[in-house]
Amino acid sequence: MFLLGFGANVLFFNDDSIEVYANNNMETIVIDAGHGGYDVGCIALDGTQEKDITLDIALSTGELLEEAGYNVVYTRTSDNVSWPEDNKEDLQSRIDIAEDADANYYISIHINSSDYNDGASGYETYVDFNDDEMVEMAESIHAQLKLLNYAQDRGLVDTNETPLYVVSNNSIPALLLEVGFITDTNDFNYMVNNGDDLAQAIANGIMNSIETEEISKEV
Repeated sequence: MFLLGFGANVLFFNDDSIEVYANNNMETIVIDAGHGGYDVGCIALDGTQEKDITLDIALSTGELLEEAGYNVVYTRTSDNVSWPEDNKEDLQSRIDIAEDADANYYISIHINSSDYNDGASGYETYVDFNDDEMVEMAESIHAQLKLLNYAQDRGLVDTNETPLYVVSNNSIPALLLEVGFITDTNDFNYMVNNGDDLAQAIANGIMNSIETEEISKEV
């Protein structure tokens, strides 16, 4: 199904879990909630699944960007996914959504994991270090997350050295944010109880970066 609208209307790409909120005057930002459907992601001690945490944060982040006037594309808005139960096809389908929407930015939200309570905690972002604009956006997001003082900043990871499919194979400028460790008690409790705060920080980081980039282009 394909429906194009403006303002609060919705543009659908093939499936009712993929939506675009249209405002033709602003950049288009893809918000990708990691995992979903058959792929639960990592799992907390209490059984909470990564796919549910990422969806909550992703939807809240997207809503804030919509309210600010940006076009927002979601790779999924529920646990229903349109792609087959195949990891590579799953990841490629997410990229295809961004490319079909002619997006300006692709932001993938994930949760990290390790051995339970082994000391691994904090947030980090995977980004192509050759893409200055996306590195600046990642740094801007980290600056906002740091203000929440909920976990350590683990820094940025270069996808040229540690490739991730949705970043390394994406024609759209992309980054993948690991918000925290589901296997760390403090990180986990914060993520499940303060999703709106995390979303606000992520949205602020994205918007601050875009606004800074626009100003630099005008100078």
